[in-house]
Amino acid sequence: MREIGARAPSASLCSCRDFVGLANTNATEPRSALAQRYSQQRYGHTLCQMCAARCRRNPHVNETPRRQSTALRLAIVDAPDQAPVLLAPGERLIVGRGNDCGLWINHVSVSRNHAVLAFDANGATVEDLGSRHGTRVNGVPARAKQPVPVRAGDVLQFGPTSVRVGHHVERIATQLDPNEADDVHTIVFGARGGAEHAMRVLIDVVRTIPLDGDEESAGQMILERLIAATRLERGLLVRVLDANTDAEIVASAGTRGGPVSRTVLAAAEDLSRVAHLSQELDIRGAESIAGSGVREAVCARIVADGAERLYLYLDSRQATSSVDAGMAEFVGAAARIIGLVFESFQRRRLEELRQDVARARLVQERLMPLGVGENSAVRWCLKSVPGAMLAGDFAGMLTRSDGAVFAWVGDVAGKGPAAAMLMATAQAWLHGAGTHLDPLGAIATRLNEFIFERSDVSEFVTLFMAVIHADGKTEVCDAGHGIAFCVADGAAHRLDVEGGPPLGAVSGIEYSTSMIELSPAARLVMVTDGVHEQRSIQGEQFSLERMRSLLSSNKTCESDVEHLVRDLATFANARFDDDVTILSIQRIA
Repeated sequence: MREIGARAPSASLCSCRDFVGLANTNATEPRSALAQRYSQQRYGHTLCQMCAARCRRNPHVNETPRRQSTALRLAIVDAPDQAPVLLAPGERLIVGRGNDCGLWINHVSVSRNHAVLAFDANGATVEDLGSRHGTRVNGVPARAKQPVPVRAGDVLQFGPTSVRVGHHVERIATQLDPNEADDVHTIVFGARGGAEHAMRVLIDVVRTIPLDGDEESAGQMILERLIAATRLERGLLVRVLDANTDAEIVASAGTRGGPVSRTVLAAAEDLSRVAHLSQELDIRGAESIAGSGVREAVCARIVADGAERLYLYLDSRQATSSVDAGMAEFVGAAARIIGLVFESFQRRRLEELRQDVARARLVQERLMPLGVGENSAVRWCLKSVPGAMLAGDFAGMLTRSDGAVFAWVGDVAGKGPAAAMLMATAQAWLHGAGTHLDPLGAIATRLNEFIFERSDVSEFVTLFMAVIHADGKTEVCDAGHGIAFCVADGAAHRLDVEGGPPLGAVSGIEYSTSMIELSPAARLVMVTDGVHEQRSIQGEQFSLERMRSLLSSNKTCESDVEHLVRDLATFANARFDDDVTILSIQRIA
């Protein structure tokens, strides 16, 4: 198979027929020179003499230049639920499974920094960064460290993962009831020249707002143009808080100071209307600005995702503004545009949060040990199923230098990225401590102080630890976790053992331990609270008793995990509210 960037085996692969995309970027460069450059870039060789001569007969390009200026949409073919990533002109993003990759692909065959996609004045390219499993463009391998042109319609392969390239097109759904069309008041575009021009100016401003901007900077840019268009003196984006008398300024432009009329805000509550005060009698009726010198005020409600009450508010102490009926309608349209801009910021932040959560969940998975394993003393099975929210379940297994098995299951209070970070900290700490032969009480005491000194008052960790020796003697410590069972001879009983409070809750605690004995083929089962606290659609909890009954009927550590997850999924209609982690350890007979 021919590689992109490799030297062609014969002149039959000469590419002069195929260089129009490059030629279109420069209409003044001789066709023969363009063809030579394109052939060298794409195939690693120059044109044959015959083709070069044919190009010289028609020395200049006649086609109209066409440069790709719209963003490209990158969609992972095998992950339709994953939001596409946009590559805009001037941007550069890394493809890979590293946490900082712009196009993040969760697959072990994809390198951490697999490839780079760039979009410059000459169009988009993909460049393999020396990945282990390579990059392909439409099935053809790309040489490492050599950019290859990419355009809409191409399919890129990073290892086994396919990414389809397309144009980014904004789609909207519209509905129209013909019976209601006669009731809609319409405006002939261009009939009011001032408003039409102002709208064009506003749209031009919106186009210049950076994709990574925020509400304050974008709002200020728009307000400055609105003030210029309406000839009013002050522009504000106002957020009304829970109390109707309280409000905060999201962005501002123009003159400073002066109250905001509650009367005008209340009048603009109706999304179909723009509030406008300009007569002296109207101003006197607006008690909140009466006497402030304001001669004119106009306000429109901003509609954006969420329950926030946002308003576009403009006023002036001068009577020289140009706010007529047409300009008031323009202000209403401007409020709608501001809402769309703010929604785009919100969607971007949600997408960034979604990717952060996905990456954090991947870190959780990598910190967990293998699902099934055994050594000379025990066999184990572990499974962790993520819930609806990113939580803090963790578990671990390792063999100490004395041959004993150190195992633990824990849970971090709360959900979200903070819980995941605390979970990763505790997991790493336990992996380091487990290589020593310290008693579990000493390990829990030191970890408690470590977490207490580095966490907030609402952050703590519950943990159940066990050290299982080859003869079945098992040291256990329960740090506020309380969910572990010993299963032997067809009966499961919940363990009530020594330990202490959750880690990080109280400083200066000395944790204690208990000793139990696992008979041959007996099992120690540790779970997190996502199991017994899981609720059905009717609101009923799965319960510890249901768990105890199910464990009593099993014979192996694998069946403990398989049956618990199966029955829990059926009970919860396949949707877990919290993370579910189950570790079953069986002593080898």
